[in-house]
Formats: sequence, C-alpha cells, structure tokens
Amino acid sequence: MSLPRAQMQSLNGKRQNSQRMQQETSPTQHDDLIRYICESWNTVSRELENFSQNGADTNKDFEPFDLEAWWGKRVVQNITRTQSS
Repeated sequence: MSLPRAQMQSLNGKRQNSQRMQQETSPTQHDDLIRYICESWNTVSRELENFSQNGADTNKDFEPFDLEAWWGKRVVQNITRTQSS
C-alpha cells in the first residue's frame, strides 16, 4: 500500500507544497486568534506600564485568593448539606 504524496506546484522555478502555499496566502482562524492574543497582551502591557509610571501602587489592594481552599470548603459544605437533608 502506498501513502498519498503531497502535490507539488512550480512557482517561478521553485517547487512548493500546495498546502503550505495555500496556508501562506490565506490567513487561518489560528492566525487570527494568535494575532488577537498578541494585540490584547500588548495593550494590557502598555496600560500596566503607564499605570506603574504614573506612580500608582499596583499591589496596594491586592489580596491573594486560595482557590483550592475555597473549592475544598465548598465541597465539604455541599456534602454536609446533602447528608443532613
């Protein structure tokens, strides 16, 4: 049994894989998502940098939150409610 071979096209004397050429010419959903994430991250980074440069204390109101402990307490509460009902 033979495996299917990628079709090759000649472009200006160079051979390229047709799938690769198709991906390069049309943006994919993946590319759009990556571009969106990069742009969003750059915006947030700039805003944080401007916020810090203006002398604002970014950690002033920050309180760490232990999500695992919160979920643990919630599970225990649900179990005790179920048993008492």
